[in-house]
Amino acid sequence: MVYLAKSKRGNKTYYYLVESITLPDKNRKQFRKYIGLKKPSDKKQEVLFASFKTEIEEKRKKIFGHHYLTNIEINKIDKINFSFLKRFEKLNPTEKEQFWENFVNAFVYNSNSIEGSTLTAKEVTLILKENLAPNKDISDIIEAKNAGKVLEYIKNLKEELSDNLLHKLHEMYFKETKPFIAGHYKTKDNLVRGATFETSPAIYVITDMQNFFEEYKNIKKKLHPLELAAWTHWKIEKIHPFQDGNGRIGRIIMNHILNQNNYQMIDIKTKEKANYFKALKKCDKENSAQALAKLLVKRFQKQYKNALK
Repeated sequence: MVYLAKSKRGNKTYYYLVESITLPDKNRKQFRKYIGLKKPSDKKQEVLFASFKTEIEEKRKKIFGHHYLTNIEINKIDKINFSFLKRFEKLNPTEKEQFWENFVNAFVYNSNSIEGSTLTAKEVTLILKENLAPNKDISDIIEAKNAGKVLEYIKNLKEELSDNLLHKLHEMYFKETKPFIAGHYKTKDNLVRGATFETSPAIYVITDMQNFFEEYKNIKKKLHPLELAAWTHWKIEKIHPFQDGNGRIGRIIMNHILNQNNYQMIDIKTKEKANYFKALKKCDKENSAQALAKLLVKRFQKQYKNALK
């Protein structure tokens, strides 16, 4: 994290911007930038910090390439994924289907709960498996059903992420509860629920999404699938292209990317949402998806290291 430092030499005080990163060998490297003899105002510091973060991100890329994770972390994830797949393939068709149903139930509950749904985990299971509706908000019930349908849709989907696919998934999810905004980019400015950073103004959303897809094409072969999933989710949250439902669609897209690359889907738990929002906020501050990628590594390990053993 960037901070302001000062150094006194004789009668003069020199001010610097400082940032340190962890290298692949676990050592730390510090970057310093001299900014003058006068302490900048708080407003000026914000501008300087933002500029310095961009410079550091470019230097970080020269060290790590486009990676957000260390080789140790990547190797660990690959090993966990490979071992889980071997265990999964030993299951019979019924057991495989039950495992998938359990994931869908958990994902739908947690993803909607993070956004304020009042449905309990048991109620979500009854809705998806038994088609039984509790005495709860009808929108929550319908969106739980549609979330399950969207997950089923992407399960075997080979289609590459595109503007059309993004719109289609959003429409599938919200066409019954939010028909006027379902499948359409936002027309008014909005905020990230649970976070504090600014999103793209509505007048720039089309341009920002065009830039997003161009950048996606350029980096999708350079990043590990988990890193790409983190980058994509963070960028969607930062732009916040839809009027509502961005978090839920962002987590769907994150899992679509993992699934396409033969990695297991990740369920971010409601009880972890504070750390999840903290990671997204850090991504914004550092202009990097690293914080979210690190969080996904931990979640992936918890979810699959000992699954089916």
